[in-house]
Amino acid sequence: MDPPQYRVRTSDDVDEHAGHLSAWQQQYDQLSGGRFAGRVRELWVDGPRLQVFHEHTSRQTSQQCAPWSGSVWFGLADRHCRQPLHFCGQAQRTDQGRALLRARASEGFELRTPPDFGIYGVVLDQEWLQAQAESAGLGLAVQGLTSPARAIALSEERHAALCHTFEQLLQLGQSGEVDLPWGRLALQAGLSQLLHLLCAEPAADGAAPRPAAAQRRFALVMAARELARQPSHEALGVDELCQRLHLTRRTLQNHFQAVLGESPAEFLKAVRLNACRRALRAGPPDASVQTVAARWGFSHMGHFSHDYKVLFGELPSETRRRGAS
Repeated sequence: MDPPQYRVRTSDDVDEHAGHLSAWQQQYDQLSGGRFAGRVRELWVDGPRLQVFHEHTSRQTSQQCAPWSGSVWFGLADRHCRQPLHFCGQAQRTDQGRALLRARASEGFELRTPPDFGIYGVVLDQEWLQAQAESAGLGLAVQGLTSPARAIALSEERHAALCHTFEQLLQLGQSGEVDLPWGRLALQAGLSQLLHLLCAEPAADGAAPRPAAAQRRFALVMAARELARQPSHEALGVDELCQRLHLTRRTLQNHFQAVLGESPAEFLKAVRLNACRRALRAGPPDASVQTVAARWGFSHMGHFSHDYKVLFGELPSETRRRGAS
């Protein structure tokens, strides 16, 4: 068994931050204006493969997430969060009635997070999870935990206990004592506690599968986002989106409000601005800002530079210089 690894990563760029969870495939878009700040604390235990983390993002984000293959993810907003977040197109309150979120790696999941957002997460090898549950007499409970993406209502007590257990495991990793014999015992005890909390009260999992209409709404909004991310010398407007998705303008508006809580025009503009930012950071240093902007349909450089600075807190030329350095 490899020794556990603990690390902390920080970033002032949302795209860089998205790569700070080990072995994940992610893409983040920043949605609210201002300088971004992100921080990930992570404890990785390899053999069994298990990952515990806390992630903080300063700005509102839209996230596409896929943990490592063969795993199942559980996440919950930390105790400081009071604003709702969206999980796979459904709003989740964080001021009361908190939820434990789960998804299999084979499906991935979507999050739209509020500003100043913190989330605890654990990713476990699915076969190991099932074996551990069987040995602990939790075999029936864990069967539901590997079903499709779902949000499970938590009591305040269970939420607090989960947050405390997550924090204890991360602090154990931070202490550097997890390689010592007593640290290993403490790690095993913490993981056992976490497993029992994840599997507790299986009968309380009353979350029904999403109805077909909600699934279709979510799929259409995600399709609209993917269209906006594709390079195009013409700005993809709401009317063109309606034509491509075979929806009326009112239906598209309603879908976006239900899934993301905002209008399609502003969200899709933010998606295109994030695509430009990724291109400016990754592209050759001689690529002009105007060329990159035009590829995503921004024809007026004054408006583009203004909107870019409002969202990211810097001019596109500054992003290009930082990417080239």
